[in-house]
Amino acid sequence: MRWIGLPLATLVGLVACGGGTSSREAAVKVDSTGIAAAAYDSTAFDTIHWKDQKEALDRGAVVWAYSCQKCHGDQGRGDAGFVLHGDTLRPPSFLAMDWKYANDPEGIHKAIFAGNKEGMPHWGLVPLPAKDIDAVTQYILKKLRGE
Repeated sequence: MRWIGLPLATLVGLVACGGGTSSREAAVKVDSTGIAAAAYDSTAFDTIHWKDQKEALDRGAVVWAYSCQKCHGDQGRGDAGFVLHGDTLRPPSFLAMDWKYANDPEGIHKAIFAGNKEGMPHWGLVPLPAKDIDAVTQYILKKLRGE
């Protein structure tokens, strides 16, 4: 996973110099989201193979339960009410007809990997392995959305 080495080192350096003020934390979040977006490589998903769909969905359910559900809610409606720095996060509903990633697995991969400045963690730098990102992407599309 050499594609995250330099960005991860940069992120660690940014966090280590943080100092703890909320404006500085916000700057680190924006910077780390940019670092994660720059480190994203769609080819990391090209070699992922699952024994069958059940294996991918079973793994996706585990990743969902531990990494996603606390913000996105049990069914992916964005209604979990998770509070971050005093603000309740309001992620989009994955079930909405107009959800921008409804037919875009690559977009979901990138969104999970890079996160955003509104509170979505950059799971690709944590790191959440590409296989787990793929599993939870399939879980969102096939189990939660039923596609």
